[in-house]
Amino acid sequence: MALLCVSGVSTYAQQTEPEPDPIKWSIRPAAAGTPKAGDRFFIELTALIEPGWHLYSTEKIESGPTPTRIVIPAGQSFEIAGEIDSPAPHSSFDPNFQLTTEYYDNSVTFAIPIRSKANSPESKVKVQVRYQVCTQTLCLPPKILELETSIKMAGASPPQTVPKAATANTHPSISSGAKVPDFDFTDFSGQPHRFSEFQGRYVLLDFWATWCSPCLADLPRLKESYLKYRAKGFEIIGMNSETLGQDQVDAEFIRDSAARAREIVSNRGITWVQATNDTSVPVAVKVFGVDNLPAKILVDRDGRMVARVKTTAELDQLLASLLTDKP
Repeated sequence: MALLCVSGVSTYAQQTEPEPDPIKWSIRPAAAGTPKAGDRFFIELTALIEPGWHLYSTEKIESGPTPTRIVIPAGQSFEIAGEIDSPAPHSSFDPNFQLTTEYYDNSVTFAIPIRSKANSPESKVKVQVRYQVCTQTLCLPPKILELETSIKMAGASPPQTVPKAATANTHPSISSGAKVPDFDFTDFSGQPHRFSEFQGRYVLLDFWATWCSPCLADLPRLKESYLKYRAKGFEIIGMNSETLGQDQVDAEFIRDSAARAREIVSNRGITWVQATNDTSVPVAVKVFGVDNLPAKILVDRDGRMVARVKTTAELDQLLASLLTDKP
């Protein structure tokens, strides 16, 4: 099921849809030759980027998008032997993240220096790339892809590229009027909570991620609604969902995205409780069948789902009708 992050509107698609695939990756040895153990040589990783899309550079930017990261997975007889070379990226203001980012469009080739660590009949190199792509109004979640190329060492076979196939899953979800099952979550400070602690108030479950630009764009309006209605019985639980829709994640991505989430919450003055990714994603998938971000679920005082809220304007209208002049 496609997981899209679109400015202005979040779409709750229940049918299986193909996820956009705006980048075609390829990998090959940079030059002919028969390197020996200990020799340094290069392989080229190329991204062909569809018009209108851009791939973020390898530069980390505080509170920004997921940077492109290229590694040689462990367990091989090869290792990266120096800095990865690439053309200078473009730099401009990014409306998705409301800051200046570095990115590539059209195409980019990364030259990866490789060294064989030992004499081995192994002649294939696997490379893992983690990346994020966006247009000016839409972002896809960060993705991890593995590619493989053959090196002519000890009679290896001709070069080939084998991308790892992705899978999509569909999940059931509860509907308006249904009782929301109680669930546990851990907040950003490590404190455990239960959803039932918030019974007696209208609660917005805000499923978001640092790579989701419309999620971030919603924060100022959510702050306004929170200040306006909190005293009348309104609460928000931020459900940080960095790994939603991703078949593969690595420890570095989880660590980096958790740090970015905390930076955003702190820098933007968000004061409502935030659930960690590892406790939010199971709720998103198993309870609500969330397949797109932003996703906002409004729950009433009795713990029943009021609605899936598509925009902050719709949320404000609902809260005005439910809470104005009510205790």
